[in-house]
Amino acid sequence: MAKQKQKFQVWGNRLNTPPDELNIGFCAGRDVVSLPMADEVLLEYDVWTNMAHARMLKHVGVLTDQELLEIRTGLSALLAEHRAGTFQLDPVKEDVHINVEHYITFVRQIAAGKKIHTGRSRNDQVSTDMRLFLRAEVIDLAESLIHLIRTILKRAEAETGSIMPGFTHYQPAMMTTAGHWLTGWSQGLLRDVTSLVQNLKTMNRSPLGAAASFGTSWPINREYAAELLGFDAVEENSLDCISSRGENETRVASSIAILMNHLSIVSQDIILLSTPYYGFIEVDDKYVTGSSIMPQKRNPDFAEIIRSKASMTQGSLISLLGIQKGAMSGYNRDTQQTKYLIMDLLRESRDVPSILGGVITSLRFNRSTMRQQCESGFINSTDIADWLAQKHGLSFRDCYEVVSLAVKYSEAQGKVTVAALEKAVAEQGLKVSFSGNDRDFIDSPEKSLLNKQHTGAPSASSVKRMIHSQNESLDQMERDINGVREKIRIAQERAFGD
Repeated sequence: MAKQKQKFQVWGNRLNTPPDELNIGFCAGRDVVSLPMADEVLLEYDVWTNMAHARMLKHVGVLTDQELLEIRTGLSALLAEHRAGTFQLDPVKEDVHINVEHYITFVRQIAAGKKIHTGRSRNDQVSTDMRLFLRAEVIDLAESLIHLIRTILKRAEAETGSIMPGFTHYQPAMMTTAGHWLTGWSQGLLRDVTSLVQNLKTMNRSPLGAAASFGTSWPINREYAAELLGFDAVEENSLDCISSRGENETRVASSIAILMNHLSIVSQDIILLSTPYYGFIEVDDKYVTGSSIMPQKRNPDFAEIIRSKASMTQGSLISLLGIQKGAMSGYNRDTQQTKYLIMDLLRESRDVPSILGGVITSLRFNRSTMRQQCESGFINSTDIADWLAQKHGLSFRDCYEVVSLAVKYSEAQGKVTVAALEKAVAEQGLKVSFSGNDRDFIDSPEKSLLNKQHTGAPSASSVKRMIHSQNESLDQMERDINGVREKIRIAQERAFGD
């Protein structure tokens, strides 16, 4: 018996390269993967919060040097066990906070563990943990998004001269270039990075020390604890610190929902333009999937998954808004659900920029097909009307009427012809004649685009200016994010150091 060829998947035989592993997992989603406990996700942040709070208690005289050393040793041991996979949260102990306190006090037999909850509540503790978690997730997502935008801009630079049709209402509209199309994607995503960076600034204030909403009689130093957690300042009013739980989650969810809408548009563009009926682009084998029954299939499943994830993020956003609505000031258990909603939302959107980055890096543009389609569907009609008006000092509306007639008379040819224009001009009683150069312009998509030199236009020079401008914006955003990262690194070293 002949040896069977090794298959990539059940559908892999027609592909020249194996599927990307990240893409396979991305498309499979939760079908074969379980989710971690929500508080397991928070465990490392809770250890950090405990460490900062313990140092603050020592700073104000509640703990001795020896007690702080013992607590720090216990927290470090817990962190090591967690990373080694030997520490598991006990559901009987209700949440991560009690699990950590129990570990310090009873597992490690540290008597000072009973003091660690002094001057705080689980309310401000979880709010602090969530801000630390959100901050880290937003930084990672923003950096991933910046990398995606850089990828798009790199491809745009190579496609500034790749002429293609543009569409409105899914119908041929006017000519553009692949470079212009790509920088349209990146410009929207730049706003999303800006929004995420603003989220960072808004959330980077510490609620620790607000206790159960109404502060504490202990002489705590909230500013010192905030420094040890890498926050810019404290969130001042203790009642608002707790009442606002879920607000930062909602702001982040809103930014991500808009981001996912942009990425869904990118995905839909790729789906349509890669179909054989358009044939403008081709998705690499690594990012397509097949069928268990139809051997010929090359499906852009990643793009369909992204569209559905965009819908999911919108649903999560609406739920987050609803949970906050109408609650009395102070802690309410409703807000526990905001933790699950934002974690799910972040988990579902986390890999999207990386997947699209790989797709766009390996995307192939069929330049000849795109160029050919710019000579059908009367796609140069508006450019001809503009050109007539500018060259002959006519009103745009008169030239619009001329070209409308020329389109009618050129129906069989599929593009505006000089003969049809001459007939339309004569019917309208305009004294316009067409030279050899005029005929060249009418038949040249390249010359039409060359006239579009204003900011944001599809001409190669305009697109290159956009690429430069967008890269400069990314440079500044990277500096802002790196500044936050460095502040976090220093804070962690101070919190856990000797």
